[in-house]
Amino acid sequence: MRIVVDDISYYIHVIGQGKPLVCFHGFSESGNTWDGIEIPGYAMYRLDFIGHGQSDKPLDTQIYQLPQLLRQLHIVIQAAVGASYSLMGYSMGARIALLYALQYQHDIEALILESGSVGIQDPSARKLRFLQDEALAKKIVRNGRAWFRDTWSALPIFKTQQTLPLSVQDSIRRRRFHNEPYALHHTLMGSGQGCMPYVGHRLDEIMCPSLYISGALDEKYSSLGEEVFKKAHSFSTALIQNVGHNTHLERPREFERIVAQFLHATTGPSNGS
Repeated sequence: MRIVVDDISYYIHVIGQGKPLVCFHGFSESGNTWDGIEIPGYAMYRLDFIGHGQSDKPLDTQIYQLPQLLRQLHIVIQAAVGASYSLMGYSMGARIALLYALQYQHDIEALILESGSVGIQDPSARKLRFLQDEALAKKIVRNGRAWFRDTWSALPIFKTQQTLPLSVQDSIRRRRFHNEPYALHHTLMGSGQGCMPYVGHRLDEIMCPSLYISGALDEKYSSLGEEVFKKAHSFSTALIQNVGHNTHLERPREFERIVAQFLHATTGPSNGS
């Protein structure tokens, strides 16, 4: 499925049948990150962000800015599924899903965030992160996609993925390689961690049932779940043992079980599922 907004084509791959579950992927990934994940009673609308996967990769840097991105995503999602759906995001996709929910929560039946941030509270630390993202973005353009694939795959946050089957690791590395360096640059500069406003103090504004999932071996994001999300009235939390940042890749069946149980309890599957 392709939907065009402002002359930008967004690609969505739909898997399964039932109530709509819109899925956001992580940085340098695509909707294919959800390969092998199925939630009974739900159709997964696996969207590729601009600059990623089979969606357009515009040269205009302004299109990657968060306000513009959120506006376009809302138009795309409404065109694809209407005005009632659940939303799930992983890593960068979880950050964007959280911002999206704060702006458009009247459409959202349930929200699922996997290993996502609420932004950086301290302005100086946020500025430093922006400068770090800027430096990385320039290196990606200068050194190319193979350098990015190898450098990004070697980050400590992904160390636990080394235990995945080689076929899965190869798929991840191929997805990271098949990116345009300029598009990754624009994404970091427009919607990276250093660009995201801090919203940890706004979680109680979210009224829909919400779930935060993290891996126990991912100390940063599991602590965020315990110290921030668990205290928000609409959020429940789930901690998956013996996995790191990407819980849906490292423990797909347990991830499916947690998400299905949450969605069935909060929104109910479609009739006939």
